[in-house]
Amino acid sequence: MDMRLPQPRTEELLNAILEELKTSKMPKRLWSVADIAAYLNRSKVTIQQRVVCKPDFPNAVRIPTQTGKVGPLWYQEEVKRYVKRHQKK
Repeated sequence: MDMRLPQPRTEELLNAILEELKTSKMPKRLWSVADIAAYLNRSKVTIQQRVVCKPDFPNAVRIPTQTGKVGPLWYQEEVKRYVKRHQKK
């Protein structure tokens, strides 16, 4: 006699995960220069030299470590708001 429980379908599992993510208190994601470059479809050099250096670009987060500082990071939502503000209307 097979005593295994029925397995939920993939779609049901994905929906359950999505609902959990929507309601969870997940920390805000931090983006690196590489993440921003991928989001804007530009090179890392372009992002470093022409975007993140602009005075109105969001301030970077720099997390100190025992060996020094990690490279600059930015809150994903702040970067997305910045991009949206510069969208042509």
